Amino acid sequence: MTSARLCKALLVFGCLLISNFAVSQDANLLKRAQQGDPAAQSELGFIYATGEGVTQDYAEALRWILLAAEQGNADAQYNYGNMFANGFGVTQNFAEALLWYRKAAEQKHMLAQFNLGFMYDNAQSVQQDYAEAARWYRAAAEQGYAAAQNNLGYMFKYGLGVRQNYAEALRWLQLAATQAYPSAEFNLGAMYSNGTGVERDFVIAEKWYLLAAQRGHAAAQLSLADMLSSGVAGAQNKEQAARWYLAAAQQGDTEAQYKLGELYELGSGVPQNHELAFMWTHISAALANDTLRSRIVRNRDTIARHLSPEQLQHAQDLAQRCLDTGYVSCN
Repeated sequence: MTSARLCKALLVFGCLLISNFAVSQDANLLKRAQQGDPAAQSELGFIYATGEGVTQDYAEALRWILLAAEQGNADAQYNYGNMFANGFGVTQNFAEALLWYRKAAEQKHMLAQFNLGFMYDNAQSVQQDYAEAARWYRAAAEQGYAAAQNNLGYMFKYGLGVRQNYAEALRWLQLAATQAYPSAEFNLGAMYSNGTGVERDFVIAEKWYLLAAQRGHAAAQLSLADMLSSGVAGAQNKEQAARWYLAAAQQGDTEAQYKLGELYELGSGVPQNHELAFMWTHISAALANDTLRSRIVRNRDTIARHLSPEQLQHAQDLAQRCLDTGYVSCN
């Protein structure tokens, strides 16, 4: 069962530019920025970066954000780091992003603290240092940032940069989960499914997986499908398992694609359909890592023996169309 995996929140620099909405409503914003007001400069830079009501202009964005950042405005320092992390108007430069994130993080800027922790966690332009990662995750987590709470819980679960402590892992994951953070919900499901730091309880595990799956978490959808398929938490439900395998498969999860192909091959939870069985197994084989590919290819080739040459060509065309449409047209 895939529930043994835990998920850390990923850093998506492009989604993290922030704005002070109240300032953006100020009719005198440009005048205030020209007079040296760092909050106005930061907001004006944000407006040029995002193209809110103006022609998007990264050069102007960088100019105004830097003016504010150099005056110590933490939002501007954070956004200036994001510009370098994304390569917006500049050559992508994670070292420069790290420098500005640190400036903002030292002013207790929650998102900068998280990004700084992530960079130490993943050796992004800096030597990997789990202790530093945990320190910055904790700083953001203590301010209530769900992604940081989730990642800190992960660190405690595995003893990365901190002493391994399942109780602390659960505490931080639960805090993130109360904010409806899907990775934390998935991670709690995994801990209950495996009896990690808690008494093993498949019913509770299924509850957490369902919450995360409903929010679109692919690994949770796969784990939930596995539980429904096996009936480990109650009665088997192959139809619901197929539904969740499909949801994960359409997000590119190769294991879900393979298992959905198996259901179509057997007619379990779905009408038997060897063309769709081949399609999903063929897609899975194309995307799987080297360890899994040989097993998947063997099964795909077994399915192919049930198909005429015309059916096989149609199944191959279906697989290509499915991939070309980003999993929108897959039947």
